[in-house]
Amino acid sequence: AIRRPMKTPESGTEVFSPVAYSGNSTAGRSITSGFPLDWVVTKGRNAGIEPISYTRLQGSGRKLLTYSAAAEANSSTNVITSFDQDGMTVGTDTDINNSSYTYIDYFFKRATGFMDVVCYTGNGVAGATQAHNLGVVPEFMIVKPRGSGNWATYNKFNTATDLMYLNEIYASDSNGSIWNNTTPTDTVFTLGSGFLNTSNAPFIAYLFASLDGVSKVGSYTGTGSDLNVDCGFSAGARFILIKRTDGSQYASGDWYVWDTARGIIAGNDPYFLLNSAAAEVTNTDYIDPLSSGFTVTSSAPAALNASGGSYIFLAIA
Repeated sequence: AIRRPMKTPESGTEVFSPVAYSGNSTAGRSITSGFPLDWVVTKGRNAGIEPISYTRLQGSGRKLLTYSAAAEANSSTNVITSFDQDGMTVGTDTDINNSSYTYIDYFFKRATGFMDVVCYTGNGVAGATQAHNLGVVPEFMIVKPRGSGNWATYNKFNTATDLMYLNEIYASDSNGSIWNNTTPTDTVFTLGSGFLNTSNAPFIAYLFASLDGVSKVGSYTGTGSDLNVDCGFSAGARFILIKRTDGSQYASGDWYVWDTARGIIAGNDPYFLLNSAAAEVTNTDYIDPLSSGFTVTSSAPAALNASGGSYIFLAIA
């Protein structure tokens, strides 16, 4: 059994691990995280294998696609065969362990002050609250109907009057009814009567906060030049998620993801998009390492560093 809530972590390696590997088509393969696994996002790197989300609360046989509004679906029995105390055991399916492909997995552990996962059932009542165990006020939330429906996100910079969709390229849009125009607290988040609170429908929510030396939910304004983003880290970010929040309403920018397992270096850095099934891009230098966080380079596109543009990010040390 895993006791909840967990203690507050002192380093990012206690609660997050990016693992890059080559498939070997061997059933029963163990992919280790070094801690009990609560959430994993897995993605095929060298092919159009969609980014797939699995959580312990859903069960290893159920999946959601981060680029799609599709309902939760049964996963092949040859993908994740079990969540383990130090990672997961996988089969031979193309989604996870085929010898023709390479993969990246993001392992997350729920922990006070860092991240929580909440499953709930909607009641259709505006102002309804859902309890969480994050222990602090969530600064970034991702909520998905387990039936059909977009991945809605909340961030503290655009407040409870706005939302963006994780599976779309839209800018932040005014919609106070989604969060009932109510800022989350250290114990609950609030919902309207809309699609994130449909009566008797199941939902799943992922909550993040800034924790000194571990994680940073932040924002920056683009300059078009090299831009240092200070996260308060001492050895740089191992995971970076960036999304533009302004610009064209229906073409603001993608949800970019980098990690040190594939490489955050002073050169080309592989990235993929949470809102796309496309293979990773390896021939761009949009970010560089920085001991206190990361640097967005002058070669980055408007989706990452337009002069005067507004951006949010999640970084993990």
